[in-house]
Amino acid sequence: MNNKKTPLLEVRDLVVEFKVQDGLVRAVNGLSFKVYDSEIIGIVGESGSGKSQTMLALMGLLAGNGKVKGSVKFNGQELVGLSTAKLNKLRGDQIAMIFQDPMTSLNPYLKISSQMTEVLMLHKNMPYKQALDEAIKMLDKVKIPDAKNRIHLYPHEFSGGMRQRVMIAMSLLTKPKLLIADEPTTALDVTVQAQILELLKELKQEMNMSIIFITHDMGVVANICDRVNVMYGGWLMETATIEEIFATPYHPYTSALLETIPSIDHDVDKLKTIPGEPPNLLHLPEGCPFQTRCSKVSPACSGQIPLRKIAPRHVMKCTVEVA
Repeated sequence: MNNKKTPLLEVRDLVVEFKVQDGLVRAVNGLSFKVYDSEIIGIVGESGSGKSQTMLALMGLLAGNGKVKGSVKFNGQELVGLSTAKLNKLRGDQIAMIFQDPMTSLNPYLKISSQMTEVLMLHKNMPYKQALDEAIKMLDKVKIPDAKNRIHLYPHEFSGGMRQRVMIAMSLLTKPKLLIADEPTTALDVTVQAQILELLKELKQEMNMSIIFITHDMGVVANICDRVNVMYGGWLMETATIEEIFATPYHPYTSALLETIPSIDHDVDKLKTIPGEPPNLLHLPEGCPFQTRCSKVSPACSGQIPLRKIAPRHVMKCTVEVA
């Protein structure tokens, strides 16, 4: 990928804060990254790292007590501060999102046909019959068997994997340029998970769209992503291509995440974990939020931590020495 190309999405110094009874929670802290045409970017980290709040901020879907600072440009258009009416034109049309649990995202009282046709009738002004035909075609595309008849079923009449396929189909109806997938395979068994990942790769290629894939699973990242952003405590810790991040992870947190992946080469009695607990976002330490759990902590970790370029597309926010 030529970095001189104009990015589809450019996030600069993004800060997401929530005002709560006990104080101010900073869920995302100065995050910057870019997404280019037709690539899949992974955002990986433990629960509470800021992955989902980043995406909700991009979509303008934060809770009422949330506040966004910084810049988010999509196709050159600034999204931070954009009116709800203008955001609504983008959401579901040029930018779509798949959520983790399809059963809570789909309306259990409405047939799939009603929920899918509504998207096209709202965003593309299609008449019902044309919208229904397009919805059936998209269900076929995501490999729902007998789509012509099954589109008239209710969500509970589908299995978990099939409901996720319905959610993917619904999000792709308007042929978005950017798809945000928030841990869409977490609740699925391994076989179905692999099918969904393969489906997303096929659709990305066929529809020439970009995908931001949010997950806590480095194995999933390896399977589907071109590049990966590693987050912790609201910080971007390390970003690199998939090949580089697995071959030469420089940040201690990235290395720790990779060590938790079970190996198929030998048996182990106990899986590795990262000692300690994620930071309290109400009381973040000065400097790096990972320092209390880091095996390479030094006094410098309590000060300003600059972003360091290790290679042309490999950046790290850490004081550790790189050979």
